[in-house]
Amino acid sequence: MINGQCLCGNIHFQIQQKKIETIYQCHCSLCRKQSGTHANHATMIKAENFIWLKGQDQIRTYKKETGFTSSFCQNCGSPVPNYIGTHPYLWIPLGLIEHDIEPQQRLNFCISSKVTWANLQHSIDYNEVPSWDTLKEFFKLN
Repeated sequence: MINGQCLCGNIHFQIQQKKIETIYQCHCSLCRKQSGTHANHATMIKAENFIWLKGQDQIRTYKKETGFTSSFCQNCGSPVPNYIGTHPYLWIPLGLIEHDIEPQQRLNFCISSKVTWANLQHSIDYNEVPSWDTLKEFFKLN
């Protein structure tokens, strides 16, 4: 089983599968705004393989006229799983999964909408968050 939860821990769910084989990143503007980053990192599963364990009453949903749906924890704002339209499938944000997964297939959607800053070439990498002093230097906060 694969377990997941929101940032504050009010919402818990379980995916009744041994592994997640395919993941994707969607680079469209709606997914960027919904995730707050360069792409939405997710997977899709059959609804029959999904169980809410706790906190379903804490979920709020925003739905655009176009049908785009964003469900989230009312306490911490984490995006949470939701049905994909009227299909018997759920969208699962990967950041909520509590353990590492090893997908066999990675897809990218809406590459034509990809932001230029999503490419991390020529970056300075840290294994952990740098010190506050280092951050102040980089972002000229002094």
